[in-house]
Amino acid sequence: MRFSTEAMMSFNSTATRRLFSGLFLALCLVAGIQGGSTCAATASGFTGPEVPAVSGLRGDYTNIGARTADGRTDIAKLISVLKTINASDYFHLVWDNRPAYRYAWEDFQLMAPQFQNAGLNLWLTLTPPSEGVPVPFGGDYVQWAVECAKLAKSYPAIKGIVIDDFNGNTSLFTPAYCKKMMTEAHKIAPKLALLATCYYGYETKILKQVEQGAIDGVVFPYFYPQENNSDTTLLSAQIKMYRITLDKTLKRVKKHKQLPLIVMIYATKHSQSPDAPTPDYVKECIRIARQSIDQGLANGVVTYQLPKSDQAFIDAVSSAYR
Repeated sequence: MRFSTEAMMSFNSTATRRLFSGLFLALCLVAGIQGGSTCAATASGFTGPEVPAVSGLRGDYTNIGARTADGRTDIAKLISVLKTINASDYFHLVWDNRPAYRYAWEDFQLMAPQFQNAGLNLWLTLTPPSEGVPVPFGGDYVQWAVECAKLAKSYPAIKGIVIDDFNGNTSLFTPAYCKKMMTEAHKIAPKLALLATCYYGYETKILKQVEQGAIDGVVFPYFYPQENNSDTTLLSAQIKMYRITLDKTLKRVKKHKQLPLIVMIYATKHSQSPDAPTPDYVKECIRIARQSIDQGLANGVVTYQLPKSDQAFIDAVSSAYR
């Protein structure tokens, strides 16, 4: 998740951040969603009639801290840590040919039966063209969807596909293209879901996909406009405002169900951040996210690159996910 900073995201003083936080919260109160969403959670997703809605997700993203010496995923360690932190889901990143990800697709295929046996959910996260297309199927994301579906047919622990930095690649991931991906996937595995990663402040870039039912949920990484990995004060208001935007968009097109919103918390330093997250920061962000889940505003939370060899981070997340 490395997205270029635009002028609109240049708010960097503490006073400004707190001012916007207060304004966001005030707008939320006016909108009338304090304590709950304006539309109830649905029993189904959007891209197909058999796609289940994401609910109560507690996850982690990438195999940081669970790799072998030759750069492969240490699947046994990964599963062990996920169970220790009380996670339900894992987002596995498949990228280009750089050493740490060269065998990521092969590892994903090996993970599927083991995650099935372990009772854990597995998601395939794919980099978009702006980040370098994933191997081995490159920029043919329809084929990626089909290949993922083939595996999911045998191992229903595979829940879906997540597109990284979706908001920066909507020229490719148009509603029509997303629908083509999932139409082909659903011929094989009709319950497979499609999630789009979209930063706060960029929601307008995905509204056509939301309106047309081309995605089954949004992964929202908490980073802008504060641009650090230490300030937790904006998270609650941002979740509320994100929920307002999604709900209003669907209401406008007379879709009376809720699009799942998954909050992503940085547990490893963002490339644009002046500081690195601490275990306490991650724990507090998860607490806020889970409170929002209880209020009906969000549907899950996932850590970004939890250091799975750092006991302090493992303990913090284990406590927060309990």
